[in-house]
Amino acid sequence: LTKTVEIKGAHIKQPLKIAFVSDIQVGNHKKEAWVEKIVEKIISQNPDLVILGGDLIDNEGNTQDETQHLEPLQKITKKYPTFYVLGNHEYGLGTPDLGKSNLGTGNRSELLIKRMKNINAVFLKNNLVCLNIAQQDLCLFGIDDIWGGKPNFSELKNLPSETPLIFITHNPDGMLSYPDIFRKPMLVLAGHTHGGQVNVPFINFYGNADIVLPKKFYRGLNYWQNIPIYTSIGTGESGGQIRLLAIPEIVILNLAP
Repeated sequence: LTKTVEIKGAHIKQPLKIAFVSDIQVGNHKKEAWVEKIVEKIISQNPDLVILGGDLIDNEGNTQDETQHLEPLQKITKKYPTFYVLGNHEYGLGTPDLGKSNLGTGNRSELLIKRMKNINAVFLKNNLVCLNIAQQDLCLFGIDDIWGGKPNFSELKNLPSETPLIFITHNPDGMLSYPDIFRKPMLVLAGHTHGGQVNVPFINFYGNADIVLPKKFYRGLNYWQNIPIYTSIGTGESGGQIRLLAIPEIVILNLAP
């Protein structure tokens, strides 16, 4: 599913199209052929830039180098500026119990970082990147995963006063740590929840992703203190290759004045 979402920003002067994909989780279930399909759909939309929201590898006991399945992403990085953040699966964490590598193969974040560097995707880890795309200034700030990493917001002190900011956090709960001393983003992009992945109406409509934010933040566009947060359902699965009422999605964000 390719989903289109319209976002209006006070400081947006020229329309921008952003492709956002989260939780690909290649490995046990999703492999290179799945990534090829994602790449084809993104290219068909011809976005201005691409953002990957973490959990790019599954890392649930597979001893192979799962990052090899991400090679088709090179077709995207050659055409569009492409940025990514890490998720809890890169760190081998399936719960918010910090320091516990409980997905079977431990911390594989460095393996992914190396692969993504070769692919020419830009790593966002507590850093601010400002760029001009299609005659529009835009800043991106991505934090390290709040479960397995070490989030740090200090680089936001360099945020230009009039430039729109997109904040990327794998886990939507990352917004709860955003310091009040810094200007708020025009948009927050998150994943992690899989939209519940397996949703049984009237019994357990959203599966548990261990987030603090209310259940409505498991999917779609919602607002936290007047800040829009888009949580993607993602394109991969955890545990087993099964989804119910949570269709995998590629999100096309149209930023407009």
